Parts: sequence; C-alpha cells; structure tokens
Amino acid sequence: LRAGRSTIHEPGLDEILQSTIADGTLSFTTETAEAVAEADATFIAVGTPSLETGAYDFQYVEAAAHEIGRALRRPKRHIVVLKSTVTPDIYTRVQTILAGETEGSGAQVEVVSNPEFLAEGTAIRDFSQPHRIIVGAVSAAARQFMEGLYRPFTKREPGVLQLTDPKSAIVTKLAANSFLACRVGLINELARYCDAVSADIEHVRAGLASDPRIGHLFLYPGPGYGGSCFGKDLRALRESAREHGADLSLVPAIEESNLRHKLYMPRRIERQLEPLAGRTLAVWGIAFKARTDDIRESPAVDAIEYLLERGARIRAHDPEAGRRAAQHFGSRITLCGNKYDAVDGAAALVIMTEWDTYKSPDYHELHERLSGRIIFDARNILDVLEVRQAGLTYVGMGRGCAT
Repeated sequence: LRAGRSTIHEPGLDEILQSTIADGTLSFTTETAEAVAEADATFIAVGTPSLETGAYDFQYVEAAAHEIGRALRRPKRHIVVLKSTVTPDIYTRVQTILAGETEGSGAQVEVVSNPEFLAEGTAIRDFSQPHRIIVGAVSAAARQFMEGLYRPFTKREPGVLQLTDPKSAIVTKLAANSFLACRVGLINELARYCDAVSADIEHVRAGLASDPRIGHLFLYPGPGYGGSCFGKDLRALRESAREHGADLSLVPAIEESNLRHKLYMPRRIERQLEPLAGRTLAVWGIAFKARTDDIRESPAVDAIEYLLERGARIRAHDPEAGRRAAQHFGSRITLCGNKYDAVDGAAALVIMTEWDTYKSPDYHELHERLSGRIIFDARNILDVLEVRQAGLTYVGMGRGCAT
C-alpha cells in the first residue's frame, strides 16, 4: 500500500493511491494509536464474515472498537464511524466498548453509522458520484461533523446526503442489498420459466425495463449472484430477524432460490453432454462478475465444482481472477493465459462471467478449436445469430425461442 499498489483488482485504485500518497493526503500505518491519536474521526471498515449460523461475526469490529478506545486518551471529541456492514445490535455494542475503554480519559466519543454502497469493479465511480450518502447520527455535533466531511459532495449534489438515526442507516444497507438480490433472483427464475415454455427472456426483459416502475438495472439474467455481499448480508438479516422475533419469509427464499439457480446451467450441461466423465469443458470467467478478481461465492466456482464432481476436466480462463482461482482449485483445473487455448479440444465452451473480452469472440477460431461445437452462455452476452451462423450450437439463459 505504501508503494501505491492495491491488494485487490479495482480499476483506477492504484492511480488514486499513488497520487494521494505523493501529495501527502494519504499515509499508512499498522499502529492504531498513531492513526487515531490526532484524528477527529476514525472509520471502522473491517470485514464482517459469516458465522456458521449465517449471522455476522463481529469479532473484528469489536477488536477495532477496543483498539480505538484504548488510543483515545485525551479530553477531546472523537467520532467513530461504522462503515462495515453490520446489523443494528452492534451499534450499541460498539458504543459500550468505547465507553468502557475511554472511561476516565475525558474523551467524548460518539458512534455514527455511515454504510458504504460501493460495488466491486465500479467502486471509484460509486464513491466519486454517489446516488446517496446515508449518515446515522444522534447528536447535532456529530451530524454537523459528517455534513462538513461530505461537503465536497453536497456542493455538487445538494440532496445526496441523507441524515437519519444510526440503526435506520444500518438497516438501509441491508435493505438495499436485499432488494437488489431479489431483482436478480426474480429475473433468473423468469429465465428458467422462459426456457420451460420456449420464450425469450431478453424480449421479456426489454418489456419489463420499459416500465418506469421497474427499470433496467439488475434485470439481467445470469448464473446467479455471488461475491462477498448479497448472500452474506441476506443470511445475516435472516438471523437478526429471527433473533428479534421478526417473521421474514421472502429474504431466506431469495437466498434459497439463488443457491438452486447456481446449479441450473451446470445441470443443463450435464443433461446435454452426459456422461461428463472424461470430457473436457472450457470455462470463460471465474470471477463472480466482470471488473473484479473476486471469486467469493462465485457461481462460476460452484459450476466448476459441480462439473468436476461428475468427472469433467476443466480448462479455464479469466483475465483477472486466475491467481485466486489457482489458490482455490490448485491442480484440479487447468488455467490458461489465453482464452482460445482454454477451448482447444473441449466438448463445450461455458461462459460464466461477462468480461468484455468474451463478448465478441473470433467465431472462426472457436469453430476450429472447439471440438464439441456448443456454447453454453450463462450471461447471454453473445449474439445468437452470429453463433449459429458460425456453425455452433447456442444455449443461453432463458433463450428458449431465440432465433
């Protein structure tokens, strides 16, 4: 980080690190006391992984709160901002930890909730041009401080900052991810229905998107959602609701639907190509979506595991996630540096991630190298007519009557 190199793949992040380090506005340290002592505010942005129950594991949030509290030894006001995705109970827990650690120091500490709404692959844009900035604070002083902090954004877009109470801010983040996951889940279920009745989900999607009450965002069928947020947040919301006696039936159903849908395409592959044992399959895309190297809960990983269990041999390509895929699969799959090398002699090509490099392939080369002459397009990114004109068989997601 001090050298200006990001530990993750995020477009534009290295350049921002390098420029802000160079102009002195950003520095890094592993010493909490050094970072906190002179600061007016400290942001807690640590991970909240899932426990086996599905609830968040708050050990890192709590550890951060203890460290911050121990570092605040002077009689001054300090804002602790919760950026980590949490459930409302942790807000009170962090307050209690800080009060205990700062007792007798004279420090005046207040906890503010300020959830993040960044998407992997577009995080720089999402931060620079936010649709909303949610701040949950109790005191007027804390609200005033956060308003000052975000003034560069509110000058450009006056209505972007929304002030509320801390627990409502926390629930807003959980609600947003639940809504988006629900849209993904519903369009994927409709895609399966289109396959069953020989309809075309792309035509259906266009009709839906033209309705202003629905719109086009998160309305693209695919292999299921993945990544570090949707599944984890829905499971945590489900568990928090259960602990508080709130009867939520839709939220767990969304996650269950997604888990089933992740196996829809690999099962279609199995039905069409059985037996899979000994067959070589090419997979384009391992990251859970384009513009990231993140393979956590990726539907591509689930699909590959399913196919491997049935004896298939996998040759895979991903422009960014190769290193993480190698760590996960080891020698169980062959990772190729060139997407066409992955296709050599394969019984089928399976497209799992919507990278731009996969959207306009050289169909002549595919026809020459792909022995099975069939493409399973889990992202519907290829032109059906172009595929068929190249002498290849096309199987999409919900493209039952595509011509």
